Amino acid sequence: MNRFYILVGSNIEPDINVKKGLNLIEESTEINLEAASTPYTSKAVGMDGDDFFNQALRCTTDLSFKETLSFLKAIEATCGRERDPNNKFTPRTLDLDIIHWNDFDGIMEGYKLPDPDIKKHDYISVPLAEVFQD
Repeated sequence: MNRFYILVGSNIEPDINVKKGLNLIEESTEINLEAASTPYTSKAVGMDGDDFFNQALRCTTDLSFKETLSFLKAIEATCGRERDPNNKFTPRTLDLDIIHWNDFDGIMEGYKLPDPDIKKHDYISVPLAEVFQD
């Protein structure tokens, strides 16, 4: 069983898109949602746009990291997420980022884990601290 943490983000109709995304996670048999932090609002970092809604989730799964990543990207797409390959910093309907995976420390599938931005941004570290469990 893999324990991992997701940072949820949205600045396009977050009241609708985050609820829809969380419902899809909770209804799935692939991911078990163990805990969700208090929702936080923060200024958009690195882009113009509305404030972001952020929340951290503690989850477990029997899926591999790659399978989990694909599953979360499918939920993002269902919620209307459109990625701009030329610009990482754009408004988004739903962002589901794996920020911590088991006790892994290194590069997995091109992602640095734990996410180095945890130490840089309160909008990640504060909600994560609420749900983190060793």
